[in-house]
This record gives sequence, C-alpha cells and structure tokens, in this order.
Amino acid sequence: MKISDSFKKIIVEEITFVAEKMEQSTQVPEKLFYFSGVHGVLQRVFNLEYVEELVYIHFVLTATYETFIQRLKGIQQGEGTIPLLEEQLNKLILTLKELRDNIQENKDIHETLKKFVLLSFSTTGNGYYLLQKGMLKI
Repeated sequence: MKISDSFKKIIVEEITFVAEKMEQSTQVPEKLFYFSGVHGVLQRVFNLEYVEELVYIHFVLTATYETFIQRLKGIQQGEGTIPLLEEQLNKLILTLKELRDNIQENKDIHETLKKFVLLSFSTTGNGYYLLQKGMLKI
C-alpha cells in the first residue's frame, strides 16, 4: 500500500491502542466501541491522503462493526438464540493485530480482510449455524 510513513504510523498506533483497549475490556459493548476507532482513523487519513486500499479496509471494518453491533443489539433486546462468542471477539482482536502488522510491513491485506468478513458472517443466523456445524472456520 502506498501511503506516507507519517500516516502509516498514525494508523498503526491507533490499531495498537484499540487492540490493547479491547483486550483490557471485559464488556462486549466497550470492546466494540474501541473497535470503531479503527475505521474512524482510516477515514480521517484517506480524507487527507487518498489511497484506495484504505477505503477498502474502511468499508470492511465498518461493515464488521455494524454486523457485530447488530448482533449485540439483538441480544440486548432478548434475541439470544445467536450469541456473540468469546472466540469471535478474541479473533476480532487477533485479526485487527494482523491487519496492523500487514499495514506496517506493506504486506497484502486481502486475506486478513476476508477473515473480517467471515467473522462478521459468523454473527448472523446462517453464519452461526455453519460455525456450529464446523463448516465455517473463523
């Protein structure tokens, strides 16, 4: 990804901060609150230095956040058939760190973004069903 070192540093530092705060938190809403900081910083950066891959990452992370929030709201409203699993939240943090490392080291991000999509899918009815069957691997 062709991005200036100064903006790359901002993104990497933000992801590091977010991942640490997510690991420290014991509450799902708080974990997701911190997670939202990543797509926020990406938007600020690509508004100053437009790079298509940043838009791609932003789009996937925004969709991931919205999918997790939608599941959390369903649970809070009493629809508990499909839970948010600790495994999903832990994988969210690990995948975020992987993204950070890929950005920092100028590595390909596509496989990492695919992991975010599969994590998002695992929070849906069909995704959870496939996760329980062992067909969906997160």
